[in-house]
Amino acid sequence: MANKTRKVSFYRLSLEKHVAVPKQRRPRVTPLTNDEIESCFQKIYDEQMKKLTDDHRAIDIAVFGNQYVIEVIQFEERRAFIKIGQQNPSYTVALRDSTTLETEGVPMKETQLLELFTFCLVDFETGIISYIGINGAPRISAIRALFDQCLIEKEGIHAVLAAIMTDDILQVVMRKKTISKLSVVVSVPDDKILSDIGVSAENFDAVRNVKTHTATYTLTAKRNASIFSSGRSLAEVVASTKSKFGDDLKKLLANAKDDGEGSQPYDLLQYSFTKTVVFNHEDAAFLTFEDFQAALVNVYTQNKHELIRYSRR
Repeated sequence: MANKTRKVSFYRLSLEKHVAVPKQRRPRVTPLTNDEIESCFQKIYDEQMKKLTDDHRAIDIAVFGNQYVIEVIQFEERRAFIKIGQQNPSYTVALRDSTTLETEGVPMKETQLLELFTFCLVDFETGIISYIGINGAPRISAIRALFDQCLIEKEGIHAVLAAIMTDDILQVVMRKKTISKLSVVVSVPDDKILSDIGVSAENFDAVRNVKTHTATYTLTAKRNASIFSSGRSLAEVVASTKSKFGDDLKKLLANAKDDGEGSQPYDLLQYSFTKTVVFNHEDAAFLTFEDFQAALVNVYTQNKHELIRYSRR
């Protein structure tokens, strides 16, 4: 029996408090400590999350037009094990009998929705999030939205998620005088990309044997100009792009140069810190949240010191 494998990505969670300063265009930005970040999460957990019958806590949030639910399964010893769920309508799925191949609708109450979900582990001592990638599951950006939507209005606190890199490549590109191009390639669902290129819904079935379906976004600067005002702007765009697209992000290339040298591409995705975990089940339906929790705790513990070293750059 083949084992199931999943990719785990790692992110550094930061919170910044923005305070308006009289006669200044920009607010004063103060980074919060890891202890203060945990206190913010504790406040959301205690005051804004609903308590469920199994003693878990949950809250619904909107992310990029999608409705997500953040469910805290366990929060103790400075760590939170979290399920991120995305609600979907019942008409997109059905129950199929494996013997007869007959299908039937999913029995649901009027207030119920089907949910795709994945898991992450937040270590508030280090500020590192371990996120397990599952096809079609919600993005890690849901965690950033949790803090933003619960804290920004009253507290003026913004969340930042930065993918942990294994090399100084981002720093190298940020120090270049000119960043002339940024290319982003992401996986796109079949029906979405067919619709975008002008294929009508009634003709979807006529398009067959498609090996890949991706969309490419390219930002190109004017001649001898840079598309970013500063290296920090590049870092922010890279972080937000990775958190939005997750495992659907296939390529992330930046072209940069200094005076007296030609422009060359830098693969910013190649250096993301990721690990693969193995589950002893061929069918993912038999995996429990305890299986995911154990996998995330193990892979994080095994790589904790290295992750801390890279996240401090």
